[in-house]
Amino acid sequence: LKLPDGDGIELLRALRGIDPDIGAVILTAYASVESAVEGVRAGAQEFMEKPVNLRKLEDALNRLVERRQMVLENRALMETISLEVPSEVVAESPQMKEILSVVARVAPTDAPVLITGESGTGKELVARLIHRASSRKNKPFIPINCAAIPETLLESELFGYEPGAFTGARKRQIGKLELAAGGTVFLDEVGDFPGALQAKLLRFLEDGSFYRLGGTQPVNPDVRIISATNRDIDGMVKKGEFREDLYYRLNLIRIHIPPLRERPEDLLALAKIFLQKFARKHKKPVRGFTDSARERLLRYPWYGNVRELKNALERAVILTRREYITEDLLPGGKELSSESERAPQVADLRPLSEVEREHILRVLRYCGGNRTEAAKILGIHRNTLRNKLKEYGIGEEDG
Repeated sequence: LKLPDGDGIELLRALRGIDPDIGAVILTAYASVESAVEGVRAGAQEFMEKPVNLRKLEDALNRLVERRQMVLENRALMETISLEVPSEVVAESPQMKEILSVVARVAPTDAPVLITGESGTGKELVARLIHRASSRKNKPFIPINCAAIPETLLESELFGYEPGAFTGARKRQIGKLELAAGGTVFLDEVGDFPGALQAKLLRFLEDGSFYRLGGTQPVNPDVRIISATNRDIDGMVKKGEFREDLYYRLNLIRIHIPPLRERPEDLLALAKIFLQKFARKHKKPVRGFTDSARERLLRYPWYGNVRELKNALERAVILTRREYITEDLLPGGKELSSESERAPQVADLRPLSEVEREHILRVLRYCGGNRTEAAKILGIHRNTLRNKLKEYGIGEEDG
């Protein structure tokens, strides 16, 4: 920190002005909390006190090299997919940077990818990124929500049917797998894929062919399968609720997207993007957030993740009369702030399912029992909300 002809912090700032991604380890004999904080703010990734342990220094340098490689891979990916990257794809957090690194590696292949994560975390956005960064980018990307289509219709929707396959089938119907020939089919909520159809999907993944409903000739479209689920699919396999062989076919590459509440860097970056977007859309002179509003953004659990954040910020922009969003316009009432002021006790810790149930009930009451509106605020499909209400034993009288 104290150089013969200058200040180490100023030198680091100058170097980062030349290359913002440069890695740095600060070695100092004048360590203090203040100097460590200042060094991190200036861009140092590691802070070590003299005399230096050479083994620890080597480990620190190796971490910097790995980080640099990840940054370069992410930059190459972003250049590859250019302007097609949606604004909602933000990678400020280490978790999302790693996800983009994996996307860059799997996109050029045809390997099946299973994307897991809570509702609203951006699973379809990641699937689209993979498609756009692949050689299939100029071919169709067709999403299918397996939870939103009744089992009786899903087979014909996915595989198509021949004339006479069932009452009312007067002419051949091409399914989504054929329509996506050369491209990608995204099976959203694959954890809800009906058991009776899992064998047919497995066969297609194994040999690349299937029969239309009522058909006798095999169809062989060249399609990549990317699937996603917000359910505990590993637990479903153990319980026999999802075919193990199909699971292994879909799960060749796994990408897990952590919830937004575990990615504060991404949360704040997304909040800024959405704020600017909705300020333009609604022609409001909104410039930012108050400090207390920013704190609430970070404290609130966001069980609906990116979709819930997006909806909440559009509402806040519409309702505000000021240049800065205040905390009273954001979700999270007095009970949130009062609880956060004290350290959590063991008795306070509850299962996620219990917290999620309470959150769903709170949103339902806020919407006067309107499930369609509640699903929109939660950032999930109405059928997904219906399944969760059934799972948690929530009836009409509870909303």
